[in-house]
Amino acid sequence: MKAARLKLIIASVLLFGWLGYLAYLITFERDPVVVSRSQVMASTHFVLADVKVDPATGEANPVVDVKEDLRPLGVALTKTSIRVRNIKEARQHARKSAFQDPGPYLLTLTKLDEGAFELTPPPRAPGHDSPIRPRPWVYLWNDPDVQEQFNKLVPKR
Repeated sequence: MKAARLKLIIASVLLFGWLGYLAYLITFERDPVVVSRSQVMASTHFVLADVKVDPATGEANPVVDVKEDLRPLGVALTKTSIRVRNIKEARQHARKSAFQDPGPYLLTLTKLDEGAFELTPPPRAPGHDSPIRPRPWVYLWNDPDVQEQFNKLVPKR
């Protein structure tokens, strides 16, 4: 009987310890930004860019100012401004619309043709043949968590 009671006490302590840890995470580590690994792996360019928003409509201007080409895969971008076709589809963590904060933003891009790019959307999951294309994520570069995750996903060469 003592062994069963001891096992029950140990199991109870572990259960309540785990629940306490989860409560701590909910309280203090709420809503972390997670850089999409699949989106990064499908991209051909990673740039830091300032995006201008039209104050009247609240929509992003498709021509963005490139501040830095991070980890170029091949030839680095030499242009200071590029056109991003689907910039209006972008979404940002914990924001109703993207680009509300002052940049720069980490944009994961795919080169389409001469001089044109698009934000790389996260790839579809296997078996999901929906015609609806997922909206791409953009990340505020000033967030140290974003920088740390990006450096882990795309290490310096």
